[in-house]
Amino acid sequence: MLSNGKWRDYCILFDYQHRTIMLFNENKLKIKPLQVGNPNKSSLEFNVHIQWYNDFNDVNNTCTKWACLILNHTWHFRTMDTIDRDDLSNCVSVNEKMFLSIINYLLIVELTHKEPLNPYSITFKQGIQYLKNKLQIRSHFIDGKDELILFECDVDKCKPAISSKVNDSDVLLHDIYKHLPHYPIIQVYWEIKQYFMVPYKRTVGIERDNLPKSADLDIEFIPSNQKPKFNPLLYECDLHKLKVIQDAVNIKVIRSNNLEKLFHEAIKNDYLHDLVTRKSTNKKEEKQWHDNIKQQINYNEKDENSELILNDKILTILNELKILYHDDIHKQMGYPLQLFHICAILMYCGKSCNVQFSYDQIQFRHHLWPYLDFYLWEAIRILHKHERREESEMELYCGLKNVRFENIEKEIKSGFFISHVSTSDDIEVAQMYRSDQGCILHFHPSMRRALNIPSCDVSWISPFKHEREILFARSYIHFAKDEKIHKKEFAWNAKVESEDEYTQMILLTWVQYDQYIRQTMQISATWSHSIDLNLIYVALSCFHGDIDKTIESLFEFEQWKFQDNNEQKYKEKMNKYLERRCCNHHINLFCMFLFKEDQGVNTIKFAISYTVNNGLPFVKKDKETLIKTKMY
Repeated sequence: MLSNGKWRDYCILFDYQHRTIMLFNENKLKIKPLQVGNPNKSSLEFNVHIQWYNDFNDVNNTCTKWACLILNHTWHFRTMDTIDRDDLSNCVSVNEKMFLSIINYLLIVELTHKEPLNPYSITFKQGIQYLKNKLQIRSHFIDGKDELILFECDVDKCKPAISSKVNDSDVLLHDIYKHLPHYPIIQVYWEIKQYFMVPYKRTVGIERDNLPKSADLDIEFIPSNQKPKFNPLLYECDLHKLKVIQDAVNIKVIRSNNLEKLFHEAIKNDYLHDLVTRKSTNKKEEKQWHDNIKQQINYNEKDENSELILNDKILTILNELKILYHDDIHKQMGYPLQLFHICAILMYCGKSCNVQFSYDQIQFRHHLWPYLDFYLWEAIRILHKHERREESEMELYCGLKNVRFENIEKEIKSGFFISHVSTSDDIEVAQMYRSDQGCILHFHPSMRRALNIPSCDVSWISPFKHEREILFARSYIHFAKDEKIHKKEFAWNAKVESEDEYTQMILLTWVQYDQYIRQTMQISATWSHSIDLNLIYVALSCFHGDIDKTIESLFEFEQWKFQDNNEQKYKEKMNKYLERRCCNHHINLFCMFLFKEDQGVNTIKFAISYTVNNGLPFVKKDKETLIKTKMY
């Protein structure tokens, strides 16, 4: 930010020897230095302060949100991406004359954050609170999650080790680390476990009463995009193949000018016509017109980093994106998506490039569409967190034309998706995509509830409302997790539900569903199937699959409910649970029972962990179906 309050883009260089930040104006070839402290002072100078905040004030005018940073209460910087802010923050934190704290915070993947802290004025407790505030701001910007569920420092894993007593004390960092060699020029490591979620007020429900069904339309239904023999399934947990896919995308993606790079990719793959309104059936005329547009927008096929001119009178898709950005549903969520996210979904759901993009993905040619693939995955993951999927009992379907499995039990083991997959809650849509022959993938509700199988409702973005589309993301590999964890948390199973000479119906279920179904139903039978299946699932999880301990605990729970007016006590607190997305009353009450002896425990947070974060695999219909088929 300039002194007049206006913003200017700069390249930044760091002169660590002289504690100076160099701002380079590429247009005027000028350098503006920012002096961070006095380079001639001793190494005991602690004058670096980094404050973060998110600026959403421009969303109405420019459809842009900013990740901002204030250095030493004086210099304001902003970036369009939180990773850029992380990098900038880490760069200004690193200085040979500063105390440096390296914090590792864990949720799904391991990340490292660096923070300069003054050991003479900051206590351990203040340091933890400072980090909590910063990581909450970061989480809110990334995907809208700013409601704190868990935040704790594992002092046993800190390096160097520190006493567990510091958690509840006001001891200065100086008193903790003063005995270390080279103090105060040191680096220390804290391990933070943290989890935030999207608050109820910024989530959307799963009701779809306002959407038309294909049978309601008094027109001949034509699927939006026909995909010949499209098969998105990776049949077993082959982490090597998944890593190859991910590397092909990650190596190519550069996080700057995101929308321009997405447009450049579409044009390079010969889909400029998806970005404009005018169409032509005359190939020669269309080529001439396209060449003219490329020149007008400064398109250079060989340089994806060249800045395109985003003129909404030429690239008319920009007008569609701005309208969708301000859709009531997106507003309700708090505008978590950027324009390039919405563009990726629109291109997949409503533009002709979808067919070639999907075909390239199942042929492992992910390198041709790295930006569309990555932004689409990112958008699905963000929307996934803003939907109250924990309330969903929706069955979903996907029709695959000319696809048939000969020996599915051997072909599919811990399955993954090698491409993004469109589904609908209207089976007639799937049947039309299947055409005369093929298979229909039947998605059990557990697939929607699974935390690590991202999916979202894109019907508010798709121009084909009657398809009632729910989009599943391509499977993603987390490098911090091994193959065993991927098979347990990130995969699904498949089996043939029914088949004839024309159609196979393939049931897909989250691996947690299959892992627990037999034990869950066995315990359910003990109570004549009168207990909620998800309650049994949570109890089994608490006791690590020990059936005897689970039965004993549930027996005590059933007795406890009717003692000391405990059910009535829950009813008095019930709204507090519901306001935090804890929609299963049995599990809420069970959490109160589990921690009845420990009055200091926030039982709502445990209910959130089981219901929203971990996900509940079973729905009401399961019990009736499983009893009827005796599949336990």
